[in-house]
Amino acid sequence: MIIKTELTLSVFLSGAVVAALCLFNQPALGQENPNKKIPFEVIEDKTAGDSMAPAKQLRLGLGVNLDFFPTVLSAVDGEFGLSIQPWFGIDRFKLRLNITHMRIPESLVGTRYFHKNSANTFSLVLEYCFGSNFDGFTVGAGVGVCNNMVSHRYFNRKGNSIAPFVTIEGGYIWKFYNNLFIEPCLALDVMVTGQKIKVWGFNYKPLPVTGEISIKFGINVDI
Repeated sequence: MIIKTELTLSVFLSGAVVAALCLFNQPALGQENPNKKIPFEVIEDKTAGDSMAPAKQLRLGLGVNLDFFPTVLSAVDGEFGLSIQPWFGIDRFKLRLNITHMRIPESLVGTRYFHKNSANTFSLVLEYCFGSNFDGFTVGAGVGVCNNMVSHRYFNRKGNSIAPFVTIEGGYIWKFYNNLFIEPCLALDVMVTGQKIKVWGFNYKPLPVTGEISIKFGINVDI
């Protein structure tokens, strides 16, 4: 009987020891499991977001230039002249329409039989601005047509001719107050074809090349 009791007690103690070992081997609640694997950190790829950035918006503008070189030139003979130049701009480019009327002084083009040489010109010029707000140094080129008119000194009759020309120019646009600006500039007009005006058998040949040194005044607005 004693042997049986000791065996039962031994088995009970062995089971208690095993249970205690199992209990101590389990991680406590609220503690991290050292064998648990930590997942990789997800890093956001910012380069993908950069590619979705909106494209740079182009600057658009409208403006008008007033060129008083024809005014001064025409005033030498007591006549009126003016050049009005409306334009449309995209980013650093401007497309400009030049509408000009002027009287060329007699001291430059007067001849024995002809005088009162007037010219109306219409040209379209593409201009590039090195500034970011339609300002700074500029260069441009374009094409146009010139209508020359002249009167005979002794016969009460006028003649005219129409000829195409190319123009090149350059200058500097300085905005002195908001969008008001002045533009010192140079321009050169070269006739593409020779032109002669005939009046009663007399020939008159307008200037094949004309140049301009002037200061333009203007204003522009953003659209």
